[in-house]
Amino acid sequence: MTKIRQIRRFLDQLYEPEVVDSLAQRIEARLAHIKPKPGRSQRWSPEDVLLIAYADSIKDDNEYPLQSLRRFLKSHFDELISIVHLLPFFPYTSDDGFAVSDYRAVGEEYGRWEDIDALSQAVSLAFDLVINHASSSHPLFRHFIENRAPGNAYFLTGSPDDDISEVTRPRATALLQPYETARGTQHVWCTFSRDQVDWDFSNPDVLYHFIDVFLLYIERGATWIRLDAIAYLWKQLGTSCIHLPQTHAAVKLLRAIAESVSKDIKILTETNVPSQENLSYFGDGDEAHIIYNFTLPPLVIHALVTGSSQHLTQWSQALPSLPDGCTYLNFTASHDGIGLRPVEGIIDDNDLQQFTDCMEQFGGQLTLRTQPDGRLSPYEVNISLFDALQGDLDGPDGWQVERFIASQAIMMAFQGVPALYYASLLAAPNNIEGLRKTGRARTINRRKWHMNEIEERWADSDGAPAQVLTGLKALLRIRRGRAAFHPEAQQTCINVGPNVFVLRRDAIDKTDSVLCIFNLQNSEVVIGREFLQLPEMTRLVSLYNQGTFAHSSQKLSCSPYAVGWFELAD
Repeated sequence: MTKIRQIRRFLDQLYEPEVVDSLAQRIEARLAHIKPKPGRSQRWSPEDVLLIAYADSIKDDNEYPLQSLRRFLKSHFDELISIVHLLPFFPYTSDDGFAVSDYRAVGEEYGRWEDIDALSQAVSLAFDLVINHASSSHPLFRHFIENRAPGNAYFLTGSPDDDISEVTRPRATALLQPYETARGTQHVWCTFSRDQVDWDFSNPDVLYHFIDVFLLYIERGATWIRLDAIAYLWKQLGTSCIHLPQTHAAVKLLRAIAESVSKDIKILTETNVPSQENLSYFGDGDEAHIIYNFTLPPLVIHALVTGSSQHLTQWSQALPSLPDGCTYLNFTASHDGIGLRPVEGIIDDNDLQQFTDCMEQFGGQLTLRTQPDGRLSPYEVNISLFDALQGDLDGPDGWQVERFIASQAIMMAFQGVPALYYASLLAAPNNIEGLRKTGRARTINRRKWHMNEIEERWADSDGAPAQVLTGLKALLRIRRGRAAFHPEAQQTCINVGPNVFVLRRDAIDKTDSVLCIFNLQNSEVVIGREFLQLPEMTRLVSLYNQGTFAHSSQKLSCSPYAVGWFELAD
């Protein structure tokens, strides 16, 4: 089936036939004139590592932050980071970029399109398509307020009398927000905040507007497109308004459009939801190329603060096989908090309460959401990853660095592409000062850094930031050269006991095998070699060690929070 026929097939799942004919012609005409930049190959490889960063995460004097970010990568992570997810760098009004007021411009405080282009010469780029909502200051929403075309038909409205009890909510704020307009009071859908007004995709002009923006980003050098909050795209009263069939059809449509331009364009979906719902965005291998592995961060952190591998092992063993050409984006920290919805049905309420109590003891904040029955429940924990791992359930201790390195080594060992948050590179603590200034829980993990501050953090070779940097770089270098760490290489989780987590990775062509062993507690663990499911003559050749591994023909002794990546040799 040609891509144009595919595009029409997905449009048929959204609109009436007469609408589809007109919209398909507009899309075909736009595609006929697209001029993508020469792309960097995006075929998966063990060298793929993604950095999540704001355009102004790293600042220096007398230059744009985008230029500082490029220099930072060149100086410290040249060839170790291959992809940068630039969090929204457009003009905005709130939510640190996710209330976009102009989708086609670079925020003047960050730099220019020329700076984006220069960065794309060094690394591949992922752009955000903030597709569910816009800033209430967006020019088209001004049209809505003034009842002028076309914006007066671009945003979703409802009535205070509508039954919205079934609508899945990611926040505790009111879903319908009143705005005074030339037509009187209009109640606008605002899934995330009053300043983030939801687009109405039942209007095909809105879909075309975003297809045009989507293709603009490809022309501007993006080889990955992240679909922000995509699960909430399509709304229909009487449903949960999340993961609707039309939403999945829209993702498949964008993939078909991307592949009609270049095989190197990748679609990344952002769906902070329970594990099985998240997996649905692979479709039949025809939807997202890559999905966030949202269940991984809370399970890894939970395992390291409780010293128990039970939930992490059980979940890992139950993961389904990946569709061909698809994989996970593995991460343990991001610009958002540690999502708790992804562990629904995995961690029970009492265990979850114990975990969130621990995170609050370590300085974390809880963000809540409204349940269908009106109750409030935890949605995410807002905390820096480094401080989340400062201790165990008994409180802070002296194993913070080891615990942190273990978290990153687990994430990098998982099947998929590893993603590092810029704050993790710096072993950044909770940004308490920023939290006090903004009153927004997510600020705790969004501090921006001056280049001089970074160099000062790394100057003391015995300090925690320098130790973290050394460990991360060592892991990244080892990972690059191993076929067993290909994003689609086979993964096997081996249950060897309640305090140890073990992954085995085997190259697609069976030429390379790596066994990754992690002690999750602050005391020594002894593993009988028979539990590792290895032939008797197999040797463990150390690739990376944190701590001490003493092994004989019969057993393996692991020091507290030991991390071992071992090549399996005859």
